[in-house]
Amino acid sequence: MKLPHAPSLDLRWIAQRCRFIYPSLKRVRESFLITLASPESAQDANGSVAALFEALGLRAPVWGSLPQSQLLPMLGHVPGLGWGVVDGVTSHGEWRFESAHGRQTIHPTSLQSDGLPRFAPILPQADTVQPAASGAETLFRAALSKHRFLFAIAAAAALCANLLALAGSLYSMQVYDRVIPNQGISTLVVLTVGAVLAGLVELFVKLARSRLLEEAIKRMDLSVSQDIFERITRIRMDQFPSGVGNLSAQLRSYESIRAFLASATMYFAADAPFAFLFLLVIFSIAGLEVAMVPMVFAAIAFFVGMFYRRRIVMHAARGISVANRKFGLLVETVENVECLKAYGGRWRQAALWRSINATSVDEDARLRHHSEHVAYLAAFIQQASYIAIVGVGAYIASTSGRLTVGSLIACSILSGRVLAPIASLPGLIVQWAHARTSLDNLEKIFQLEQDNHGVEQPLTPERIRGAYDLTDLRFTYPGRPDTLNIRRLSIQPGEKVAIIGPIGAGKTTLLKILAGLYRAQSGKATLDGLDIQQIERNLLSERVGFCPQQAKLFAGTLRDNLLLGVDAVDEAQLLDVCRRTGVAQVIAHHPKGLDLPIVEGGEGLSGGQRQLVALTRLILSNPDVWLLDEPTALMDEQTETRCLAVLRERIGKDATLVLVTHKPVAIGLVDRVIVLTDKGVIVDGHKAEVAQRLQQLASGNSEFSGVIPLRQSGASA
Repeated sequence: MKLPHAPSLDLRWIAQRCRFIYPSLKRVRESFLITLASPESAQDANGSVAALFEALGLRAPVWGSLPQSQLLPMLGHVPGLGWGVVDGVTSHGEWRFESAHGRQTIHPTSLQSDGLPRFAPILPQADTVQPAASGAETLFRAALSKHRFLFAIAAAAALCANLLALAGSLYSMQVYDRVIPNQGISTLVVLTVGAVLAGLVELFVKLARSRLLEEAIKRMDLSVSQDIFERITRIRMDQFPSGVGNLSAQLRSYESIRAFLASATMYFAADAPFAFLFLLVIFSIAGLEVAMVPMVFAAIAFFVGMFYRRRIVMHAARGISVANRKFGLLVETVENVECLKAYGGRWRQAALWRSINATSVDEDARLRHHSEHVAYLAAFIQQASYIAIVGVGAYIASTSGRLTVGSLIACSILSGRVLAPIASLPGLIVQWAHARTSLDNLEKIFQLEQDNHGVEQPLTPERIRGAYDLTDLRFTYPGRPDTLNIRRLSIQPGEKVAIIGPIGAGKTTLLKILAGLYRAQSGKATLDGLDIQQIERNLLSERVGFCPQQAKLFAGTLRDNLLLGVDAVDEAQLLDVCRRTGVAQVIAHHPKGLDLPIVEGGEGLSGGQRQLVALTRLILSNPDVWLLDEPTALMDEQTETRCLAVLRERIGKDATLVLVTHKPVAIGLVDRVIVLTDKGVIVDGHKAEVAQRLQQLASGNSEFSGVIPLRQSGASA
């Protein structure tokens, strides 16, 4: 498939842009880019881009005629603009397009499909964006090391700034010692011009240092935040923390770690060492007696800071912990405010909020109290040091004449420079306390097991047939008795199976294990003879379709949610499936149609509509294995009948279906029924046989009465 000829194919820029999006991509040699970009190969843009993607560690490009928001960022060619990256959509619905020549917006109407494949998603291979760091501390150390060149330049700029800072004190010494006694006006003019120029250069150097630090921090932020996001999305679902708000607050606090690393680096690399340089200058000008004054006061200030350090760290840790709980409670309350109003439970949440908020305010006040004490003591020590150095210097000048007035003034100025790093120590201690606590919280998250945990090279079979084999499987949620206990269960490729049973029997948990989302504490679960946890997660997501009972939608448009994770589907296919399932009615009743805006969580759509969207998305993805958890539980009878008919048509005879349901009408999709209770599998067989068996069990045991969605009509369907 040929792409349109584009002389503006800048592979070097594309490589840089891709590595900006995914910082952990492989590097590409310049010689390799030159080979790809040679005139004879530029005619075949498809081959050049495919070779570049492979060299970077990206998936092979799959070209389509139009950009799709759920697949952004996408590499593409726009007539008249050349090659670039589509990385977002503006509030007016226009595409954001960035090329080597700048950033522009493109109206969708200017990209009407002409049948030419122009756009391909930029997707990393499964093992490309795995965070290289095994822990949070290692991650930040690696990020700091990666951008050490910028920090080194910033430290060099600090060196220049500190050297130029000597100009003010030396200027004062020369004016008082030489200009005033000799009335040297011309010398004064020269010295003043020189001092002003030194001050301007110092200002320029400090601005340059600030800009370099800003760039280094920005790059660190992009790199670290991308790695943390990847780490979070790879946590296996049974390991995922339950408190979303608390987790969000913990993740957000990584910014304090980044800020501390930048501040600490410059402090220890540039500011603190120059205190010794200024001390040496004082010693060379005024001798040991005067130099000892700022040295003694610097030591006092340091020990004062260390004395308060433990208290500051303790209250900072408590404050962050309480703040995280406070944020978690706020998120939980906002998400469930409708239930609180319906149940009349606002007073309970209000009482919790008052309690946590009071604790948070108290810890913040104590932290502020101790940090202010250190700051005030540091300021007092600076003032005392100035008074002492003037007093000692004046005594030496008066008794021995070894010290001039200009030298005394210069030393008093430099003494402030010596104590400046000590004065900034309290703020650095507070930053360190916040960073240490945030790092500990991140370390706990980094210790959670991820998808394909412990597997260096996940398996990527060419085809998923859908043969499941479970042996001695046991799964337990924390703090609960066994949720799932299965001694032996096999599902053959192409089988259509329903799992039924009472509430709490572990049916949904079983589906999540079959989908590879959960890992059992003991036992073995295989898919096509392979351990499910050893099969690459992205491959499972593509070929094993899981439709949860509680469908969650993402902020964006209806089209975005329907095509989430779905490879190239044209408009005709999308609309055809929407008509069949009934989503077309939702589209027809909104003026924006498929661009109907969806807010976070899918609020604004009914539960049945959200479930309908999730089921439609699964049908569009056409997986090899279908795992359906109460797929029509929230639908009306007419919509349910329509969706079941579409499922019956779309699930091929070679595809495996595992259905959890409490509705008799849904049993018509399957041939085999498994009855699951908290004791494990108690009945397994053809649905007609299972129906008869359950009737026998129900007659002698009320446990099976009214909880099994089987009747003769459903069993024979």
